[in-house]
Amino acid sequence: MVKKKVLVFGSSGMLGSYFCNLLEEKYPDFEVIRNDKADGGVDITEEPQVREAIYDNEVDFVVNCAAYTDVNGAEENPEIAFKVNADAPKYMAQACHHLNIPFIHISTDYVFGDNREKGYPEDYDEFNPLNVYGVSKLEGEENVLGIKGDNYIFRTSWLFGPGATNFIDKISKYARELPELKVVTDEVGCPTYVRDLSEGMILALKGEVDPGIYHVCSRDSLSRYEFAKEILKLQGIDTPIREAKLEDFERKAQVPHISILLNTKLDEARTSTEMLEEYFKGNK
Repeated sequence: MVKKKVLVFGSSGMLGSYFCNLLEEKYPDFEVIRNDKADGGVDITEEPQVREAIYDNEVDFVVNCAAYTDVNGAEENPEIAFKVNADAPKYMAQACHHLNIPFIHISTDYVFGDNREKGYPEDYDEFNPLNVYGVSKLEGEENVLGIKGDNYIFRTSWLFGPGATNFIDKISKYARELPELKVVTDEVGCPTYVRDLSEGMILALKGEVDPGIYHVCSRDSLSRYEFAKEILKLQGIDTPIREAKLEDFERKAQVPHISILLNTKLDEARTSTEMLEEYFKGNK
């Protein structure tokens, strides 16, 4: 049996490493080719290097898990954010189009910013990103979709998983060190475990979903405060949490108060609690 080659950019990050490991462990029909600058891979902001990596490996799919995700840092380093989040996916999509192979790109709920209480379906097109990170990711989407080809965009939010410092790890750490925590009640979103996002992306590799935009996140939405309470509850930590507001914390980037992605195209997602339970089970 000839395996299908999958080139994964950003293979050393939280999502990339989990996605690659999952493919290698459970999907023998695919051969994973990892490419990350941190491990000697190409610089994805250089078009010739991207093109060479895709052409030389004779791959069947290209997956972009690389991104500049420091939301506050993007305010100070917009040039880097746009090179990684907007230019790089364009180079990848162009090369994939030339070879007539599918391209999978990861995006974010931060392309929106209207605080829409009923959420954003996949075809919602009134974009209003509130920060440089969101603008750079939106430009990346537009660059990819502007190139004819079999392009997939998977938007996600509040992504968490092993191998990276995330909201869950920070809350857990501070709860063990401090007498109480302060967490905001006016930032609402949909947490996402890396396995759920990875499984969604694999549907594209298997040809079980058509090219287009997909939303992968928990089926419920909750505030950071509610999420923090659930995080501590599942670990048996009883540190009290006080309610706070976004305005109580100084930060460079503005973020939406309500950012709810609606999944209307894939099977019903798990709840945030179900995702958290698996995360803690795997990280004991």
